[in-house]
Amino acid sequence: MPIIRLDGARVHYTDSGGEGRPVIFLHGGFGSSSELWQRTIDALPPGYRGLAIDNFLRSDAPPDGFTIEALARRVAAFIDRLELPTPIVVGHSMGGVVTQMTAVRYQEKLGGIVLVCTGPSMTNHALGRALLAQLENDGIDTMRDISAHWFRDLPQPFFDGYVERAKAAPLTAMIDIQSSLIETDMRPHLPSVNLPALVVWGAHDSGRTMEHAQRLLDGLSKSTLAAMHDSGHSPMLETPAAFDEAFHAFLKSIPEFAR
Repeated sequence: MPIIRLDGARVHYTDSGGEGRPVIFLHGGFGSSSELWQRTIDALPPGYRGLAIDNFLRSDAPPDGFTIEALARRVAAFIDRLELPTPIVVGHSMGGVVTQMTAVRYQEKLGGIVLVCTGPSMTNHALGRALLAQLENDGIDTMRDISAHWFRDLPQPFFDGYVERAKAAPLTAMIDIQSSLIETDMRPHLPSVNLPALVVWGAHDSGRTMEHAQRLLDGLSKSTLAAMHDSGHSPMLETPAAFDEAFHAFLKSIPEFAR
């Protein structure tokens, strides 16, 4: 698994290889990692190259700490360092907010964005605030309880592996990025984004409700909704066939990039 240096920090990522159009995947908070996206990368249609950045596990902290802004700068540096032509950036949960920030700050580098079970602000997201308090008070031992909120129905071995990886993530990193997420409000900035955008919403997501998805749709002029009616917070794993159908159709709808 490759490691590069960005702004002096070691950054681990996975790469399916090939010469196809690059698709960059960003995981969520609370100790998530690139493993969350491996199934989706393996299922990409021909002509696409999947890359997933790790921010907590196997990577160093950004030089100025774990903030939404810092992780967006990391994405931009990653694109430049690997010379990726107009990649599509896909972000889940917290990673979806990083994707929004990347689109606002570095729009000229991107070809499109996919926002999975996320929103532009933490307004009316009591669960996210409560889980941050739980993590601050109880520490890493609470990761199994916290992680249970991200999945509606998953095979137990995958969930157990997810929890073990989450418990290996730096506690301060998870607290810092969640605090930054709560402070970040992308709503005023979304109208400046002129990129194709797919907003994926899970009908059983207790944290990122349809209200959050609607704010994205209202702010992004070129956005469309993909509703996952049988999914919770992680449709790429819970309802993979429905997710892939909508995701692949979106990928193929974006004009070919200049080689």
